Amino acid sequence: MSRAPAMLPLAVVGCDFRVASSVWRSRLVLSDEGARALAEGLRLNEETAGFVDLNTCNRTEWIVSSRNPQWAASLLRGQMIQRAGPGSEGWFSPYVHAGEAGAVHLFRVALGQESLVVGERQIAGQLHDALERARARKSSSRILNGLGAAAGRLVRTAFKQGCMAGSSVGVHSLAVSYLVSRLGTERPARVAVAGLGQIGRKVLGLLQREKRFTVIPFNRTIDERHPGAVRPLGDLPAALGEMDAVIVCTGAPGPVLRAGDLPARTADRELVVVDIGVPRQVECAAAPAHVTVCGLDELTAFHRAALPQPAAASVGDIARLLDKALVEFRSFCNQPAFAEIIDSVQRNHGRLVREQIPRVIESRLGYLPEDIRVRLGRDLKGIVLSYTSDVFRTIRDASTRWGGETWQDES
Repeated sequence: MSRAPAMLPLAVVGCDFRVASSVWRSRLVLSDEGARALAEGLRLNEETAGFVDLNTCNRTEWIVSSRNPQWAASLLRGQMIQRAGPGSEGWFSPYVHAGEAGAVHLFRVALGQESLVVGERQIAGQLHDALERARARKSSSRILNGLGAAAGRLVRTAFKQGCMAGSSVGVHSLAVSYLVSRLGTERPARVAVAGLGQIGRKVLGLLQREKRFTVIPFNRTIDERHPGAVRPLGDLPAALGEMDAVIVCTGAPGPVLRAGDLPARTADRELVVVDIGVPRQVECAAAPAHVTVCGLDELTAFHRAALPQPAAASVGDIARLLDKALVEFRSFCNQPAFAEIIDSVQRNHGRLVREQIPRVIESRLGYLPEDIRVRLGRDLKGIVLSYTSDVFRTIRDASTRWGGETWQDES
């Protein structure tokens, strides 16, 4: 009689926009030191190998690889409830996914199927970044690295097949839509964008398409090669008197605007502040007259009430892609013989694509127009991806211990 396969060594404990408001979710965000300490504590029992914390506008999730995933999930769930603080015990119930259920959940997250804006693409990059931060702090593991690789191939294939929305759909476009609804469609306005990370740059690009907006970016770091193009973040409070609106997306661990920074306005010239950060970036407990502060919870209500939902991908197409990704990840988890080789190739491939190619193009070909540099970078990454995909496929085929279909990267 064949023996049943062991549970996949993976668990996810989390809280998203359906479980708790952004105020409660903010309490769960770990600092880098906090994430490192939690990972080290988990490893002391020798049951747990890796830990990743995923924090986005929609969710906070703790992901762990463990030989005993149900035990690890139970432990993390208790810690998450404890971190939520007094008053949460009676109603706060983080969700738990262990084994294959954890893998399927994370693949759905990567595809945007668990997002407020279904099918949005930004979450795939945020999951990738979370895994990279875990690598940097040495809290990742072979299993989590393999999960990231499988999720990456899944997302590329899904996007190519039209199962994900374009890059213009996400919390950044939701924030801009809300702002347009408040400012009207005709009146010129001065709009500040605070923070130029991944989300901030997308917000800036969308606002700049609206010709009636004068957009002024603020950031903590300033590019000295382009003086005056971006103003220091510290100048934002003093500049609010000139603004009609501000979108705040700095990713700071605490408020960058407090109630005392917000100037009172008149009824004919209100100030609209949109805060899309977790934790909250704007202290709004006592906002002055004619100042409206909109956070993620208000954006959620606006989205549900005012905006049409994007066309959903075929349930069958999504299910087929999820099944293929799960087969690949299951196979990976059963490949101990070549684990070190796969890890090494994946690390070098990731470093080449994310760091070395962009750096060489920028340093050697910086004189080329930006669109040409972008296309060149995409072409070079495609060449590397094609080569390394063949390497991964050869290793997987040689060491597969699990029957079933092998994932074919269709990107």
